[in-house]
Amino acid sequence: MVPITFTEILQNSKQIFDSFFESYTPTLFSPKSRITEACLYSLKAGGKRVRPIFVLNSFFEPNKLTQSIETQNHSVLLASLAVECIHTYSLIHDDLPAMDDDDTRRGKPTCHKQFDEATAILAGDTLNSLSFYLLSMMDSEDPFLIRDAIQILHKGAGLKGMIQGQMEDIEEEKNPSKTDQESKLLSIHEKKTGALIESSFLLGNRLRPDWKERESVLSSYAKEIGLLFQITDDILDVEGNLEELGKTPGKDAKAGKLTYPSLYGMEKTKSLRSESVNKAISLATELSSMNHEFFLGLPKYIAERKN
Repeated sequence: MVPITFTEILQNSKQIFDSFFESYTPTLFSPKSRITEACLYSLKAGGKRVRPIFVLNSFFEPNKLTQSIETQNHSVLLASLAVECIHTYSLIHDDLPAMDDDDTRRGKPTCHKQFDEATAILAGDTLNSLSFYLLSMMDSEDPFLIRDAIQILHKGAGLKGMIQGQMEDIEEEKNPSKTDQESKLLSIHEKKTGALIESSFLLGNRLRPDWKERESVLSSYAKEIGLLFQITDDILDVEGNLEELGKTPGKDAKAGKLTYPSLYGMEKTKSLRSESVNKAISLATELSSMNHEFFLGLPKYIAERKN
């Protein structure tokens, strides 16, 4: 059998997720209303679906992703959609005037521009709560699975994860740190970006019978991927353009945000990105009985992305 490549795994993963998304969401957002329209508008706006792809590939072996959606594990599909709902809610709220105040997301008007601020807030609230409902629908003989899954997602998206990171980012923008900026920068992005990415990997892993023996090294790998993702985002905010990014570039600098380029300069930031790629690849080699091609190829893919 010819080994499946990283690109093929990525394409197959996205296809599996998109097929489930298209078949399952009509039942979730019915009957039609202004709120459901706003939710679907943001969910269907595009995006690479990387977080649900992380869920799938932490659970499946590559050959399983080449099969039809009917043969897939329903619980891991629910978990992947839960993560995408959380991520989309965070983008809707992040774009609001009280937060980062952006007019464009994924190349389209942001939710509050397409509808209005109140509708966008409620759409985000809907997707946040829906994600935990989706986890409650998982089926397993393991009596602790749903409890653990909810805790994993809450750790990444809740008070001590993404929300605290967003709060620290806002506070830093209003009252910039005079000392220990490196620790502050790392703290913000470990929570704001990295925590949900780590949860995505750990959710898929928790559905496996051998989840305990894989959890520690997968957590370390996921943390490094989260760091790499944010460093690349910071570079793209400086060097990217609206057409490729799908959102307004240069906003971090205009807002005076603490970022890797603002703290280290672009040359050092790109060096840190290379170091992170190498560290993630090294960690990937320790992931025994896992999807090696995906985990080995992912760091380079993230570092080289344009949006």
